[in-house]
Amino acid sequence: MKYFLLLSGLIFGNYFFSQNIKDNKISINYIQLPKQKVDESISTFFTIYKDSYLEKNNQQLSIYQFKVDSAEAEQQIKIKTWETLKNTIKRNYLDSLSVWKQNMAKGINRAKPTEPIYPEYPESYFLFPPVLSKSLGELMSNKSIKIAGFREGNSGVRIEIDNFGLDVLSIKGKYTNQGKSYLVTARYKMPIVIKTFIGGELLHQKQYHNKIANHVVFKGKTEYDFEIWKMNIGESNKDIWINLQRKLWNNAINNISSVLDSEIGYPKKRENTEVYIVKKFQDYNYEKLLSAYNYAESGYGQVGLDRNKSRAKTQLNKAINIWEQELKESDLTDKKARINTKISGLISANLADAYFWTEDFEKSNFYINKAINQGTLKAKNHCKKLKKDIPEFKKRYNIYIQ
Repeated sequence: MKYFLLLSGLIFGNYFFSQNIKDNKISINYIQLPKQKVDESISTFFTIYKDSYLEKNNQQLSIYQFKVDSAEAEQQIKIKTWETLKNTIKRNYLDSLSVWKQNMAKGINRAKPTEPIYPEYPESYFLFPPVLSKSLGELMSNKSIKIAGFREGNSGVRIEIDNFGLDVLSIKGKYTNQGKSYLVTARYKMPIVIKTFIGGELLHQKQYHNKIANHVVFKGKTEYDFEIWKMNIGESNKDIWINLQRKLWNNAINNISSVLDSEIGYPKKRENTEVYIVKKFQDYNYEKLLSAYNYAESGYGQVGLDRNKSRAKTQLNKAINIWEQELKESDLTDKKARINTKISGLISANLADAYFWTEDFEKSNFYINKAINQGTLKAKNHCKKLKKDIPEFKKRYNIYIQ
């Protein structure tokens, strides 16, 4: 029974202690610093579009015309063969009718010859329309590269975009889903090369869609549905490659915008954090921790106001000073101390975060390690995540302040 009461006391004691700690969740909007700093006097960019795809279009038109000429020649041969066979059958039928008529005149009654079945007229040929590439402006007039922190102009960062054209290598159909569906797939590539220059110097280059990929042209129940689809395409003169080109352009523009944001831009980002305060523990006073939280909340709210976080740092430093003063009373051996080991760990987590956002990464790392060694599980997990973020943030900060 004594053991039970002791165990119950420990459980409820820990429960009530945990209720005295408040985790204040805060969202931090901030401006991500670049990996490569561009002189801040350069605030604009412009884009040059090259038209290498026009050469591909000329090739496609030549190939298509060759296919048309070949198909027409083959069709004429089929028609000529059909006419010859039909005329031969008809001539034989007319000869038999003549004999029948002559016999009738002689009084010889015979059944009238049955008209023969003539061969069907050759079906007209079908050719997929030529694969003609279009410019980004024709496909999506409102789609363009964006760089956070820069605006479009006539000078500054130069971006060159060259589309080498959509190239469809093959189109094949097959049954899938155990014969329940008929799928027609095109193998294609559409190389797009994007280069970024600053002051004539190449900053970044990336090529998109140069590897062969697959695109579903048609999906239906049978190959006969595909034939109907082809007839409809031919009658409507629909360009079946426009949506694919839009998709590829959209992917390339979104990706390069993201890359340039990360490399030289100043995109707005958001992180979530927590600030820990002690509401009550025994009869101790924790008003200073509440004051520190108020300064921290104000500081975190100002992180995204400017690139150097100057206004935020003023408020966060006030919170840091209070937390460090409180840690001087830390007693890691006495669980009943005002600043015991658990509270010390939570304050260390607060300091790790605050120093991180004031960009003092050495001190942030120092308090991260303290929180991991002394803090609650939540504080430990929070600081482990923070520790992973330090290298990237520190690298960007060091480049920015050069």
